[in-house]
Amino acid sequence: MVALLCGAALVVTACSAPAQGTSPAASGSSSVPASVTACEGGGTEGVGFADGGLPDLSLPCLGNGPSVQLGALTGRPTLINLWATWCAPCREEMPLLAEAFRERGDTIRFLGVNTQDETGSAADFVTTMGVTYPQAVDSKGELLSRLGLPGLPITLAIDPTGRIIAKQIGQMSPDTLAALLQQLSTEASGH
Repeated sequence: MVALLCGAALVVTACSAPAQGTSPAASGSSSVPASVTACEGGGTEGVGFADGGLPDLSLPCLGNGPSVQLGALTGRPTLINLWATWCAPCREEMPLLAEAFRERGDTIRFLGVNTQDETGSAADFVTTMGVTYPQAVDSKGELLSRLGLPGLPITLAIDPTGRIIAKQIGQMSPDTLAALLQQLSTEASGH
């Protein structure tokens, strides 16, 4: 019964991707505000996708900076949040993530992945919300598709080797985010 209720809650709190043909396209012609945080270069290749790591995808940075090599997000724990401006739960949880970054960004890497969205809208949104962690762009939703996940928002906890150690499907509560951050902090300290 509990599993059934949890599954129903996930359906209610997750956004489905827009139907094919109606998806907002990422626009290369949109100007991105200078205040959008630049992405950092990747580390060394982590564990492979077949071994529980991220797929080997290269996503352009929403701000200035190099493309993000997902398979090379190694060296320290990482929290990845897949989101879009058209997803209401994504928009609602963004201030929670922005605050968590301000508190924990020195030990945990944060990365937003704007998914199947218009880059100008995404850049305006993160600027308006005061989000200061890097954002990558996945205009085709390749990461979502490769992971076989149902919709947005999705939050992934990645250990320092690049292995996915936890997934949150649907909007996070403060308690859910705190639990993910605690798990990542434990990974950072090597315990």
